[in-house]
Amino acid sequence: MALLRRFDAQLRQFPTLDEQRAAVRHLQCLLPLSDRATGLLLLPGGSLALREGSSILVCDPVSARWLAGGRALRESLSVLPGALHVVCQEDGVCLAQGEAFVGAVQAASWLPEAAMLAPFHPACAGLAGPAVLRWSAWGAVLWRMQTASPSLAIGISVSGEALPPDGACIPCEIWDAPHGDERYQLLSSGLFAHLDELLGNEVSDILRFELVDHWTDGDDCMASQLADQLGELPACFARPWNRPVGLAALHAWPSLAAALMPAAPPHAILGIAHEDWRGKWQPVSRHAFLKTLRRLLPGTLPVELRWEAPSLPPQALRQLDADRQIRSCAANCAALLPLPSAFEEGLRLARQVAEACGTPVHWIVPAWGLSQRCDPDGGGEGNAAWYGLAFSAPEVALET
Repeated sequence: MALLRRFDAQLRQFPTLDEQRAAVRHLQCLLPLSDRATGLLLLPGGSLALREGSSILVCDPVSARWLAGGRALRESLSVLPGALHVVCQEDGVCLAQGEAFVGAVQAASWLPEAAMLAPFHPACAGLAGPAVLRWSAWGAVLWRMQTASPSLAIGISVSGEALPPDGACIPCEIWDAPHGDERYQLLSSGLFAHLDELLGNEVSDILRFELVDHWTDGDDCMASQLADQLGELPACFARPWNRPVGLAALHAWPSLAAALMPAAPPHAILGIAHEDWRGKWQPVSRHAFLKTLRRLLPGTLPVELRWEAPSLPPQALRQLDADRQIRSCAANCAALLPLPSAFEEGLRLARQVAEACGTPVHWIVPAWGLSQRCDPDGGGEGNAAWYGLAFSAPEVALET
């Protein structure tokens, strides 16, 4: 604060208001963390973080790994000492135990040490530090936790909500912010309140107003940058509470989504949708999707094609009837594949198919909560960043 007061005194020497504003914009400073919340925090967007003193830990997307195991694994971990279990219910997000945790559609666990999983998954024996598990009906995705950057830590301290130890719910309206604009609003108001309390009458009006404006207003402000950073953290919860997280893209394949019941083995989906292709949704283009899959996938890999048309039966990828149906049926289509062994495998495949067809292709893995649209120009939209995946994933082949 002493250095800020010194800068404030120098600021008044600038002759014009524009020069003063420019000087504030070039000022490099970090705020102390807000003291409003500590412990296990729920962030705007549905991710989890841990605040202990001046340290804040967040999920590290690059560390993501899949742990297979359904209800039995969740039941075993529900009694681990020191673990905290969080669920999303109709009223919001809260800590839970027993059946309330084991039976929840959206559930996550915080472990003080990732190595606690070693008896269930020996590969976790070498993992150090705390971790977060996000559950599905088939198992869980694990993220190790790492220290947040100083700027992200400030944003979390002003926007994260501590999970009440008595099991009370944090309402969805407080944290459900899947889009950047929504996270920006929460961060902007939180930073405004923190700056107002911190600066008070310690500095001049011009410095206080310009700092607040620099941190909270405009496309390049700190609140906007932090909103983007929060969006890259893996979400554990989202609305609606009774559907798995990260799978909004399955709305284009409702009958397929209904068929992927927890009792069935986990699968991955490579899908094409009329709403993405627009004028290119022609028989020859849809058939190009089929031919590309046949060229890229091993002949021994069991792949099934399904259409959003109740009258059409599923077809094996290399059956002749698949050619006829994909040309004649204008319904959305998807290929059902075995679950890959690594996150990046399907992303690379989807990119290759999109480039070959010249049209968008969706890669969706319900068990993982992964959903990414890959565009032919290399762009796309989805949550691949939650799994440490960029569009430069190395080419790998699916195992047969």
